[in-house]
Amino acid sequence: MIGHALKINGSSQTVAKDKTKLHIEKRRCSRVSIRVPISCASLDSTDRLMDHNKGIASNASQAGLKIEAEKNACSDRLKIAFVDLNKSRVEITGKVVSSQKTAAGTYKIGVQLQGNKPDIVRFVSKLVKFYHYTKKLN
Repeated sequence: MIGHALKINGSSQTVAKDKTKLHIEKRRCSRVSIRVPISCASLDSTDRLMDHNKGIASNASQAGLKIEAEKNACSDRLKIAFVDLNKSRVEITGKVVSSQKTAAGTYKIGVQLQGNKPDIVRFVSKLVKFYHYTKKLN
């Protein structure tokens, strides 16, 4: 059900109102919904591979990713990779900030991307471009 208009910084925004508290998201970067197959590997403190996992990146921003994975992360550090449109491997490291088991038995893992800003922007932009290009093919 659509609720009342809410004024924020002089502009009106319509918000959804239900029986729970009103929730306004306060993120640094906006998220983009995507569905891209990825590989993620848990890393130990010396950057050695501990475990391999695969999943789907379900949303992305310049700050992080939400991953739907088969298994839970074994450590708080991940190396995330996918193959871009040019068939090149694109990878970045990230810090696990949340992990939640779903009813289906998979895991939703929130990852804060790490590295310098240009590398993060390059990774996310290639991820989003891959999604939009492959979406048009289906």
